[in-house]
Amino acid sequence: MDRALKTKFAIYSVCFVNLMYMLPAVAVSGMVAAFPQAGENTVLLVLTLPNLTSIPGLLAVPALERRFSQKQLTAAALAASFACGALSLVFHAVLPLLIALSALLGIAYGMTSTLFPLLVSGHFSGAERSQVMGVASGMLQLGRVAAVLVGGALAGFGWYHIYWCFALVLAALLAAAFWLPRAPETQAGDQTGPEADRWDKPATAGLAAVGFCFAALYFITSTHLSLYIEGNGLGTAAMTGALTALGSVLSGILAAMYGRLRRFTGPYTFALALLLLGAGYVLAALRATVWGAVVCICGASMGMALFSPCLMLGFARCAGGRHLPTVTALVLTIVNVGYFVSPYLTGALGALLPGSGAAPVFLAAGLLALAGAAFLAARAAWKR
Repeated sequence: MDRALKTKFAIYSVCFVNLMYMLPAVAVSGMVAAFPQAGENTVLLVLTLPNLTSIPGLLAVPALERRFSQKQLTAAALAASFACGALSLVFHAVLPLLIALSALLGIAYGMTSTLFPLLVSGHFSGAERSQVMGVASGMLQLGRVAAVLVGGALAGFGWYHIYWCFALVLAALLAAAFWLPRAPETQAGDQTGPEADRWDKPATAGLAAVGFCFAALYFITSTHLSLYIEGNGLGTAAMTGALTALGSVLSGILAAMYGRLRRFTGPYTFALALLLLGAGYVLAALRATVWGAVVCICGASMGMALFSPCLMLGFARCAGGRHLPTVTALVLTIVNVGYFVSPYLTGALGALLPGSGAAPVFLAAGLLALAGAAFLAARAAWKR
């Protein structure tokens, strides 16, 4: 196996386990039953806290990169993630420790989220960079599906058995330790010269704004899809899980093809991502059916398949090697804030529309996404 192929495999391995922090979502009922005195909201901190603690992890990378290589930081983050999973398995009966470990897991997740686009930009260039970034983004979704399926099966033997899935993190750690080169190989990773000092701050602000909007609109597939399906009597939690898995697989496959798709979408990629997202939401909101749920998740998944690699590649367009870690961390922090405020923002807007349940929320988000798509398409056309 040549060096470039080893580097790709190591990056893909990191991405495959990057969303492992979401694993407890498949065992929420078992966790709540295991700690009846703690209260549901307290138990759910094991699942929700990493979204908040990921922000310090995101922001720590630019400072840590001054003393450590990307390879060392990636290995350290994966080692911390594996340790959190192993300790959670051993001490699964101690809820305060589980919550503390989930907080640490969030920091590790934030670090790897910042590092993997830096690794792609640092070791690949041109068309190959787009191809590798697309496959890496696809691996995020496919890894999430694998963890949910395997974790769901293991939870049948006891909710805490989900943490056995962190053995995959150990495999990714070994791949990163042995196969990631120590230093970047392309100009994007160069820390000297005029290119290193480049930082287009207006472009960075624009990228962060697009990322925030997409994240805030996209995340309702996680918070409201089950309400849409079960609230309208279309199915059970099993259907929600099946459609979520279907969407993740679709997103992963399309993201892996991003290098080729980008040739056709060009500067309209973000606009197309919002268009697919918004169209799926609006069609689902107009009539509550099983097919409406399918269209909803497929539209959102196709939008994410275009959005994620386009966002990651945008970092290198905004800054040179010296400022690239800072830009990556700042933009991803804004994106995570978008995920966090999503149910509050879309819920408030949905309350202004007629109807009840999840449909008005999807309608509000869909209309906003379509408006955003029209704006971005017009802006791209104007720049051309």
